[in-house]
Formats: sequence, structure tokens, C-alpha cells
Amino acid sequence: MASGFTRQETLALTGISSGRLSYLDRTELVLPIKFGNPKHPSVIYRWEQVLQIKTIERLRETLSLQEIRKVLDFLEKRGYEPSIFKCQLALIGSELYLIEDWEEFGKQVLKVSGKNKGQVAIQSIGSIGDVISDLWKEAKEHHILDFEKRTQGTPLAHV
Repeated sequence: MASGFTRQETLALTGISSGRLSYLDRTELVLPIKFGNPKHPSVIYRWEQVLQIKTIERLRETLSLQEIRKVLDFLEKRGYEPSIFKCQLALIGSELYLIEDWEEFGKQVLKVSGKNKGQVAIQSIGSIGDVISDLWKEAKEHHILDFEKRTQGTPLAHV
């Protein structure tokens, strides 16, 4: 059997509705591992996918689906490096930035704004590390068996 979390465990961890989880699968935003009967397959979500789902749910109140895809693509391109989960993310216009140094971020805002001299739309996304903390709390609350063991060896195991 594939390593990860069942559909029911994923629902408990993320607080998402069953219909919303099906929507994420249908739109190919988060594709679980499927095996067994093609009409009624067994479904497993990897740890990173559970994080993606929780991130989507947290961000969907303030960001468009297109902007959420940028955040997910960014996390995937960075290989879910634990260091990025302690930093802040922000959208300046349509570009996503990881804020590791506030002075450098200020310079980037000025550069992007051009003639507007720092007047641009900045949308703070916050720290994705908060999402991981929430998942650990949910795992404990819902008594997800072997949660720590199933996250071991993943880039996010000890964030």
C-alpha cells in the first residue's frame, strides 16, 4: 500500500468538505494516488498534498485560484525546503516573493513599482509554517495513527 493519508484522514486533518476535496481532484489542483478498482479506487494523499490542501483552504478566502496555484507552484519548485516555511510570502502585483530580508523586499517593491515609487498592491500571504502547525494540532485532536511516522523522511517532517 502507498504511504500517506487516506481520504478520511485528509478530511479530518484539513477540515475541508468531501465535495471540496473532490473538486480539487477534478480540477487537478491536488491529485491523490489512486489504486485498486478504477470505478471506486482507494485514495492516498502524500504529506505534501495534505499541506497543499490546507494551504488552499487558508488562502482561498483572500486569493484567486490563479494566485493560489502560484503559491503551490512556488512551494513545489523550492522542493518544500523547511527554511521557506519560516519566511513570509507576499504577492506584489502578479509576482510571488519570499521575504527573507525585509530590506531586500523593500528594494524589490521599489524596483517593481517603477515610476510609482513604491506604490503597488502588496498582498501578504503570511507564513506557510502556520499551516503545518495547524496540521499537527489536527492530527493530535483526531488521533491520526502514526502521523509522525508517516511524515518522517519528508522535507516537512520537522518544520
